[in-house]
Amino acid sequence: WCPVEDDGAVPNLVSDALNFTVFVKNFIEFPMFNVIRKNIVDNMKTCVYDPDKNKECPIFRLKDIIDTVETDLDEREQMLKTGAVIRIKLEWNCNFDYEAKRCKPKYSFGRLDARLKEEAFSFGFNFRFASHWKRSKRYYRTLTKAFGLRLIISVSGHASKFDFITLTLNIGSLIGVFGLATFICDIVMLNFCKQADLYRQCIFQRVHISTLENSTTVDSNVLSSRYSDTSVDIGKININFKQKRSKTDTNFRNTRPFVIDTSYHQRPKRQLKHQKSTSLSHIIP
Repeated sequence: WCPVEDDGAVPNLVSDALNFTVFVKNFIEFPMFNVIRKNIVDNMKTCVYDPDKNKECPIFRLKDIIDTVETDLDEREQMLKTGAVIRIKLEWNCNFDYEAKRCKPKYSFGRLDARLKEEAFSFGFNFRFASHWKRSKRYYRTLTKAFGLRLIISVSGHASKFDFITLTLNIGSLIGVFGLATFICDIVMLNFCKQADLYRQCIFQRVHISTLENSTTVDSNVLSSRYSDTSVDIGKININFKQKRSKTDTNFRNTRPFVIDTSYHQRPKRQLKHQKSTSLSHIIP
């Protein structure tokens, strides 16, 4: 019972629509710091937003918003005829190491709908609303298709403040990561690298038990005067490791860890005679 909608009718522009102003009132809370802020300024009655002179005022003129989001004159005219969707973003980036009064929002604008040159179907923004009334016991309805500018307000906030406990935890975590990296590198080099044998020879020293048994190059008199005895039993051989008594003299000849090879019994006895003797101070890790 409703008449067919006529899409050929060109909507008329509202006179002085570009001089309309929009007031955006916003409150934001940072519960971690127990701070509540608002975007209200002192001279609210006379201020109008300007990106250069008055960038803290929350009152915006539609002409300034359209000029910011669209630079093409033809597109601006089409936005006023067929409507558009515009985003107004309030971004709070606050540093509470300073006064809370310095925490103020920054405004930015953007167009969300497609331009007329890029979208040939369903461009702009419009909506329909109906009016119902009754006259002479009959019901009537008027369906209106309206075109206009839709403003979407987006608010985001981020606040920070120096904390000594957090700093120490981050430093400790960083030191732990460095230690773990060294451990992982050793595992990879010893097990998955093609030259793992060469790397193992560089960080480990292989010592045969037969060499320790036939070692005769240690001067017992010198050892008794400068070292204290500590004996360790390895299999059937008693090896005496000497520990220096002097606290300042701690430099050993070899700091590499050693690996004891117990495969000496598989070699002929004639080969054991040609083994070079090694001082006990060479095998202390």
